[in-house]
Amino acid sequence: MRLRWLAGRVPVPEARHFVASTHEAWLLMTELPGRTATQAFCGSGVDPLAIVDALSDFLRRFHSLPTEACPFKSDHHLRMIQARERLDAGLIDCDDFDDEHLGWPAGKVWAELVGLLPISFDAVVTHGDFSLDNVLMEGDKVVGVIDVARMGVADRYQDLAILWRDIGKLDETLRRRFFSHYGIASLDERKLRFHVTLDECF
Repeated sequence: MRLRWLAGRVPVPEARHFVASTHEAWLLMTELPGRTATQAFCGSGVDPLAIVDALSDFLRRFHSLPTEACPFKSDHHLRMIQARERLDAGLIDCDDFDDEHLGWPAGKVWAELVGLLPISFDAVVTHGDFSLDNVLMEGDKVVGVIDVARMGVADRYQDLAILWRDIGKLDETLRRRFFSHYGIASLDERKLRFHVTLDECF
């Protein structure tokens, strides 16, 4: 289980109890302190640049976890298969698309994805859904992450693209600060677009 593997490596909730039936599942977890990074940006009084730096520092730490020790895969090949299954089953919510894809049918999003392949693969341990709502902060410190169901070995842009999308909704200059502090001097625009588009399918 992903939470158990991450425990002691990065701050995550502790799984206490799990129950599953044919159609439902329940997971009881411990509570983490702090509030989401979205809330930290919105009226907390903390310098946005300090928040961005904390996010990039934490993500570098996450991406430095040993890939050879991680038993979970979440690369784009696997997620493309899952996305195609969701498309065929009619499970992609087109009403929830970001602005650039709003009004598109799911098949057009899929065609864009396929058109962006192939992409190179830079394997790290990824969170899988590193959005501002899945990062918990106290002041300018990251104190935990939640929603790790997609955690696994994948390209680092899987996480970078989702945070790039979220931060860009707040301030374009924060995007540049984030990537600079993370240590990327030149963005791979193709990878960014691919992973943001892939996320529309989930």
